[in-house]
Amino acid sequence: MKKIKSLIYAGIAASALAACSDEAPDSVLTVTVDGAECKAGVPVCFKIDGKADNIVFYSGEPGHEYNLRDRRYADNDLLVDFVSFTDQNKSVHSNLQLLVSCDFNGIYDAENVAAATWVDVTDKFTLPQVTGQNTPSGSVSLKEYAGDDNDALIYFAFRYYDMDGVAMKNRWVVRSINIEKVSPEGGRFTLADIKTAGWKNVTMSGTGAWTLPGSQLLAAGNVSTSDKDLWAVSAGFNIHTSEPSTGIVLKNIATNMSEYHYTYEKAGEYEAVFASSSVWHNSESTSTTTVKVTVTK
Repeated sequence: MKKIKSLIYAGIAASALAACSDEAPDSVLTVTVDGAECKAGVPVCFKIDGKADNIVFYSGEPGHEYNLRDRRYADNDLLVDFVSFTDQNKSVHSNLQLLVSCDFNGIYDAENVAAATWVDVTDKFTLPQVTGQNTPSGSVSLKEYAGDDNDALIYFAFRYYDMDGVAMKNRWVVRSINIEKVSPEGGRFTLADIKTAGWKNVTMSGTGAWTLPGSQLLAAGNVSTSDKDLWAVSAGFNIHTSEPSTGIVLKNIATNMSEYHYTYEKAGEYEAVFASSSVWHNSESTSTTTVKVTVTK
């Protein structure tokens, strides 16, 4: 009986020793593109050879670049465009402004709005020259006004103000607005639109307020000649933060993979990266395999 027990214990010990000596599979991959030509809109077939347990694929397109996966801040651009409309008068009175600030403290009252530094950027945009027409402003870069600090916020304000002696003011409507940041690589990310910009009313003088139903901004004129200075002020936006590049998980330890198909929608030169790893309790192996892909139209 003792002999049998000894043999059992010896077997268990041998198994444990063998398990401890096992090492994680080599994570190095060999990846090739199947076919001589890659075309936009047509799946590219990547042939994969290797024993890695885990594979994550980065296509090399904007937003999916391996070397930018951990970037927190970037020299992003800020693009703004909107559509405006005016009526209630045969002529257009220039009593609509778009202003920006990067030192507003976020307290939406007349005192704190007045204390901030606001830059009038109206003349960079196209506004209606005649009444009754929806007018696209054009897309304008406002990056220079966004502040240099990585944590700086930029605020937007549409300002409607009466002009002395003008009896029938225009009704101004902002139909839409798009606020986007653009990465140095050309990736576009929406910061806000007309519904999500967080508009709040601030009456600087006179009476009244913008109508903020969500789908548009409305400042209505009337026959009164009393002064009005009415602001619709947005939330603050940070254009400096970088959206981390993301990859696609292709394989984990429970799956096998010998090829992967991916479609590039635009022609260009791409560096596709396969980040592979094998991580066990007693060892690990990590590797990256880069494949240059030329995609034609």
